[in-house]
Amino acid sequence: MTEISRRQLLLSAAAFSAAPLFIGRAQATDTDVLVIGAGAAGISAARALKSRGYSVITIEASGRIGGRILTDNESFGVPFDMGASRLHNRENNPFADYGLANGFDIYRAPDETLMYVGDRPINDSEKAAFFQAQRKALRAMWRAGRDELDVSPASVIPDLGDWGLTVDFLIGAYEIAKDLDSFSCVDWYTAAGGSDFYCRQGIGTLFQHSARDVAVQTDVTAEKIRWGGQGVTVETSEGTITAKAVVVTVSTGVLASGDIEFDPPLPVKKQEAIQELPMGHYFHVGLQMSKNIFGTGADAYFNYKVDEEVDGSPKAFGALTNAGGTDLCYFDMGGDFAKHLLEAGNNAAYDFVVSELKRMFGNHIEKYIVESNSYDWLHDPYTYGSYAAAKPGGFWARDEMRENIADRIWFAGEAMSDDDWSTIAGAHKSGLIVAEEISEVL
Repeated sequence: MTEISRRQLLLSAAAFSAAPLFIGRAQATDTDVLVIGAGAAGISAARALKSRGYSVITIEASGRIGGRILTDNESFGVPFDMGASRLHNRENNPFADYGLANGFDIYRAPDETLMYVGDRPINDSEKAAFFQAQRKALRAMWRAGRDELDVSPASVIPDLGDWGLTVDFLIGAYEIAKDLDSFSCVDWYTAAGGSDFYCRQGIGTLFQHSARDVAVQTDVTAEKIRWGGQGVTVETSEGTITAKAVVVTVSTGVLASGDIEFDPPLPVKKQEAIQELPMGHYFHVGLQMSKNIFGTGADAYFNYKVDEEVDGSPKAFGALTNAGGTDLCYFDMGGDFAKHLLEAGNNAAYDFVVSELKRMFGNHIEKYIVESNSYDWLHDPYTYGSYAAAKPGGFWARDEMRENIADRIWFAGEAMSDDDWSTIAGAHKSGLIVAEEISEVL
């Protein structure tokens, strides 16, 4: 990626604040299509169906729209994206275009990276060894994906020596939210590449603005979906809704939890597909620093050589320093180690980040920490994780989840995207595809 110059100071997020169209509670009613979930997939499906002339009701179990897209504008005085924090694959990302057209500061992620070994920057020989190990791993994964070997990266990557855990973290936990033994090479191979971009006002702020035109009933939980007769009847926490079709956009974590009952049960193949697409684990710890301890420019990455593991999962974080040119830094954990920290509770993640920073930069660094915040997606009952990746042997599951049930139930979301899974754009496009399919049936 090419370097870019430092951009202007943060624009006030308040200038872009806009509430979506929240409407009253669900009641016994008829509609053409019921959309369950108001994340990127639900909003795009509802909008597209409405534009085609169908009556649409969109319900959301939580008290807000966005799902895993959430910007905290209060903790640090600057935007902190607690979930999705980047616009992946800019070339095919409609939210980047929307932001640019509506006054948001959308800019390319710089390519500055600082890497440490122990308490010092990496030297040239170490850097060469690291890049060689990384190339070996990526080459093995690429070949397996190309040859349609639906196996884990761990099963095809050769011994990488001292750099094994570091590569495991950077390719697996830090990108896929799973360790190298837990996802499919074919699934990884099909993911779209492209440049990452940021939104200075926050991805959640951008999404809220983009969804202003879609009416959503919040705090309405879908409890049971009856699809045995004609049409679909959905029992919710606020009443019963009947529809000709339903679009289910909740995460595979929610589907696997059984929180939404299907009557009759989903076909066995669909149930198996849900189990093959489990949620990964990934979260940020945001630290506001009074001093730039890294000495990096805006939006620079910080990584380090990983030497420890917990039950086979690399014990590490990756960092985005000086986010948007501010004093806010993101420290990201992923994979089973992230799950371990979230289950430990009691500030375990904060304590881990600070202990690692002290080890590399000295005990004095804690005095530069002004404020902290993070979000636990694992225990959020509306997500149960970060995003989905297919298990080894489970690549088929995405195709299965894209198949509707009896021309009445469709599933949409990042997990159903064919090449943009784990992204906002992928969820958005999944909703559009489902809307098109429904319009051909109704």
